[in-house]
Amino acid sequence: MSSEDRPYHFHTEVRVRLPETDAMGIVFHGNFFTYLEVGRVDYLRNLGLSEGVRPIKDFENVVAAAHLDFRSPARLDDPLTIDVCVREIGETSFTFGFTIRHKQENRLVATGYTTHVAIDDAFRPTRVPDDFRTVIARFEGWDS
Repeated sequence: MSSEDRPYHFHTEVRVRLPETDAMGIVFHGNFFTYLEVGRVDYLRNLGLSEGVRPIKDFENVVAAAHLDFRSPARLDDPLTIDVCVREIGETSFTFGFTIRHKQENRLVATGYTTHVAIDDAFRPTRVPDDFRTVIARFEGWDS
């Protein structure tokens, strides 16, 4: 199975709010990255890997890449389901995969990913901690 085909074991929901829409009445494209962040933080919180404002407990990371493909519009008050998985973990980086669907219509709205790099205090890449790897692998079913 390729990393893009991994199943999604975690889902969270958002509802489109007025300030997230543009003059055409659809979600402004930049706001989809906020939805990805909501999904990522909820995923990590669900696994006990998030502490309040620190998105990942015990190590720092930065976003190195973010990509979205838009499939259909989302409008004011639409209920959206955000599916989240970790696609892969490398030596110093890890990649989250996302799908966003209209909850009631099960219509695909967007797909995307974000790649994060673990960093030290000097912002140099560092190894992704083993504890993080273990928790993710267990949740994603990689160790079975």
